[in-house]
Amino acid sequence: MYCVSIGIKDYKKAMEVIGEYEMAEIRLDLCDFDRRQVKEIFSSHDNLIATYRKGEETLEYRDSIIKTAVAYGAAWLDLDMDYNDDGYISGLKDFCSGYNTKLILSVHNYNETPPIEKIKAYIQKANNLNADLIKLVFYSNSEADNERVLSLYKENTDIIAFNMGELGMVTRVASIELGAPFTYVGLDGETTAPGQMTISQIKKYPH
Repeated sequence: MYCVSIGIKDYKKAMEVIGEYEMAEIRLDLCDFDRRQVKEIFSSHDNLIATYRKGEETLEYRDSIIKTAVAYGAAWLDLDMDYNDDGYISGLKDFCSGYNTKLILSVHNYNETPPIEKIKAYIQKANNLNADLIKLVFYSNSEADNERVLSLYKENTDIIAFNMGELGMVTRVASIELGAPFTYVGLDGETTAPGQMTISQIKKYPH
């Protein structure tokens, strides 16, 4: 399955685009929707991921937007483990449970692919926090980086692991073949991460 990542500030356009896809990630930090718009978006589709990456907004504001998305129908909530403390994550896990929203715990590194020991520590932490899905996204600087991230599928289930960057594009395709429940794609001209492809591009990508 393909999950389109949406960071469109135009609310009407975002609503139109969401309806065209089976699954979408709403980058609330990029979209800048108010609570009424968040309610309408997450009420309109039954397979949306709510994501709010850390920015300059206060925790209280982010928390209110996140909880609005969950209360009005988010299928998934994605929280970054590097920017949210364990107590906050645990509290939101309990909140999500009341709305049948599944929790994705994620980590992103836009510069490199960490050593395998560090990656395994992330997985252990996510499991300790009762994540429903673990998302591991790093940056590829070599073929060895790609091999390291794809090797995670041999010993782990309920993960999405791939690398960003041009060298990492092949891992976005391979992740689905190795067991990831979905992979992320972007809109034409509006991708949200290095190396992200559109659905048409990823289907044509050699592997």
